Amino acid sequence: MKLVIAFIAFVQLIASCVPSTPSAPPDAQMPNVYRGEASTATSLGSLPWRSLYDDPVLQALIMKALARNFDVEIAYTNILQAEANLGITGANQSIFVNGFVQAPFQATAGTKAPGTPTSEFLPQGGVEASYQVDLFGKLASATGAARDQLLSSEAAKDTVLATVVADVASAYFRLRELDDVLAFTQQAINIRQENVRLQTLRVEGGESSLQDQRQAEQSLYEVTENLPTIRRDIAQTENALAVLTGDFPHAIDRGLPLTEQVKMPAVPQTGLASELLQRRPDIRQAEYSIAAAAGNVDVARKLLYPSLNLGASAAVGGQLINGEYSHAPAGVAPVSGLFYGPLGLFSIVAQLLQPIFNGGQIRSQIHLAQAQHQQIAISYLQTVHRAFEEVSDDITSYNESRLRSVQLKLYLDASTDSVRLANERYENGFTAYLEVLNAQTRSYQAQTNYAEGQLNERLALVQLYLALGGGWQTQ
Repeated sequence: MKLVIAFIAFVQLIASCVPSTPSAPPDAQMPNVYRGEASTATSLGSLPWRSLYDDPVLQALIMKALARNFDVEIAYTNILQAEANLGITGANQSIFVNGFVQAPFQATAGTKAPGTPTSEFLPQGGVEASYQVDLFGKLASATGAARDQLLSSEAAKDTVLATVVADVASAYFRLRELDDVLAFTQQAINIRQENVRLQTLRVEGGESSLQDQRQAEQSLYEVTENLPTIRRDIAQTENALAVLTGDFPHAIDRGLPLTEQVKMPAVPQTGLASELLQRRPDIRQAEYSIAAAAGNVDVARKLLYPSLNLGASAAVGGQLINGEYSHAPAGVAPVSGLFYGPLGLFSIVAQLLQPIFNGGQIRSQIHLAQAQHQQIAISYLQTVHRAFEEVSDDITSYNESRLRSVQLKLYLDASTDSVRLANERYENGFTAYLEVLNAQTRSYQAQTNYAEGQLNERLALVQLYLALGGGWQTQ
């Protein structure tokens, strides 16, 4: 007994030489502020998506996408798998009870030893139980790792939710921008068609040259050629939105115009940089993955420790002997069809297992688990750095998009007034008709650029909201 105790103590000493693995994430040494001009007031990312996207039509599209999007459904099935795996792993800490029925039959032919029957039939039925005593917490560590993996899957689901919300909002804003482009393109076509009609009348009346008419026609066709592309982009954007919401391609309802979508803050509100770790689900996912990997290292280390298994069984049975004994010893009478029973069968087994030699398999399992833990820890740091990069990029994108929109609005106003002045100069005979057409072309381009600028502002805000960890929160 003393030898067994000494042996177990020696094995524990060897196992303790393996360094423990931290389950907490490494220090990312984050900066105190993001790069770019931003407000540290309550972060935009802490808002529920309903508070940011207040268009009822957009809200309905997002709700439908969160309920039916295929990426979201896959994310939920990943959670179900993690829950099942936790149940499987946690069950190893329970008592296993099985019922059994067995009926072995054995026949012996040839020259048999004295007392050996020709055949035996041994029916039995009962229950057996087994239990692994978690001496050193190996099973608890495995269960903890499975639980952390479940939490990681739930955080991954939140990442998918936030991404789907951003994708739907972005596609919807693009659709509203295309609607604006289509509207003023049709308006420009109407104006140019009227120009062609008037120039045709002037040519017929001898007031203008045929060159003016041809230039008016060129100006018309420069705009009409855009219509098929715009209608194609609208249809494809609608199709993309339909698929995001789990449907087949179809037309999409419209809500507020683009310029009324989302309240655009003068300076983006990012909150404190330290809050990003709690808000971004991909960072939380990486944290739980580190904890799960640390648990797997702990499980691998504890394979070096002894394991204690307890077993017990209880059964009833009988014994049916057919045939006669061969070479029956003196005083033993031949028997035929003799039944013994019923018999009560009971057993209790305690088994202590200690790995002694396995070709370095356990050590390799430990090294593998440690390498995986190290890889996940590095991935965590990479995720944090990328998160700060995304926030900083989106702050710059938002601020610069706002500044560009101001310039585009000035350009639009100047271009619109230039068309008015060019028409006046032409009517008074101070300039050629080409000046009017050039002014109209610049005005149309200014309208297109301004609509694109309004879109880019909102897309930048959508991406900043996503980068700050917004979009997955419930109301």
